[in-house]
Amino acid sequence: MPWTNEPLKPEEREDFEKLFARRLAKVKARTDDVFAFRKTDATPFLVNSSFYHLFGVDREVIPDDYFETPEAMIGFQERTYYEQVKEIDDDFVPCLVPWFGCVVMASALGCKVQIPRRMDPTADPAFYPVRTPQDIHRMQMPDPQKDGLMPMVLRFQRTMKEKSFLPVGITDCQSPLTTANQLMGYDGLIYLIADHPKAAHELMDNIAEATIAWVKEQKQVIGEPLTECFTDQQVYTGRHAGVWFSDDDASLMSPGMYRTFVVPYNSKILTAFGGGCIHFCGNALAQADNLVDTKGLRAFNNYNLFNLKPLAEVKRKFEGKVVLFVCDFTPIEYQEYFRELMATLPRGGMVIDSQYSPIVGLLRGGQYNAIQRDLKSGRKAAFDFLKGLCG
Repeated sequence: MPWTNEPLKPEEREDFEKLFARRLAKVKARTDDVFAFRKTDATPFLVNSSFYHLFGVDREVIPDDYFETPEAMIGFQERTYYEQVKEIDDDFVPCLVPWFGCVVMASALGCKVQIPRRMDPTADPAFYPVRTPQDIHRMQMPDPQKDGLMPMVLRFQRTMKEKSFLPVGITDCQSPLTTANQLMGYDGLIYLIADHPKAAHELMDNIAEATIAWVKEQKQVIGEPLTECFTDQQVYTGRHAGVWFSDDDASLMSPGMYRTFVVPYNSKILTAFGGGCIHFCGNALAQADNLVDTKGLRAFNNYNLFNLKPLAEVKRKFEGKVVLFVCDFTPIEYQEYFRELMATLPRGGMVIDSQYSPIVGLLRGGQYNAIQRDLKSGRKAAFDFLKGLCG
């Protein structure tokens, strides 16, 4: 049953390795078709409820030492991934993720980090280490061996590589824009852009350079080529992308400001790794032209939050240029939603990822078991329906 702390037994691990190898071979071929913009009868799709992050997971089943002991993180992820691939034959290909929230780079650049019990690490919203242009001039490149959460990430990656057959990915990667907001606050960054544009460019460039160095350090530890990234938020990419990062604050900026203060630095990171993926949630239409003009952008991962009309226009702009990962949280009326999605977005250059989230909260005994049954049956029903639509 998913969402348990029980480590895999030897016979389960052997079965998992076989399932993984078959799945990887299948998904590699489908992914090649997607990035070649070939129209196929089998659109890659995921119906997934196996997460490496903790938000959306029942806190009762999260190991207390998830962020302290690499074996705890390995065991939790391996178990949930195995239950997923054993039950659902979709296009999810698992890899281990050294997850420490969305604050690893920010922590190395001076943010204070909190790790609540059985919850994701987060930056202290009352403390901003960068407040003036002079603070930006004094910024130094973080040391992955000493600064913030970086040493913990590297320690977990080494142990993951040693103790699991699964590939090991890079930790969550945030864009220069997101990290700048974590360092200054939203209002602080906007005032900086308005009053000290040169300092704003310097800040974004500093973060981009630090991000490139940090990702290279991780790839050296896990043995991943610079131009390959196993997944982008659990969507397999392999040789088609060298890096991915989240840019969720993109929806808060005007297209003109985003083009001037964000696109050059996103491009710098992507081109350093031979191209890659950007993610953000929400309506992406306002930034679609900027995304197309972002150098090195191979794929865009968008949780569109059930808003398909602007997404169809985004896909039209991307056609033959940028692959679209259509991601969302499975709605209750999933059959109507998936049918509309497939009718609205023509096949080719597209992956569908529907996250079937468990219930957040403290659930005990029979109540938890009932939720698990509902999750399992709902995920299986959604898979069967999507399989019929996608081929």
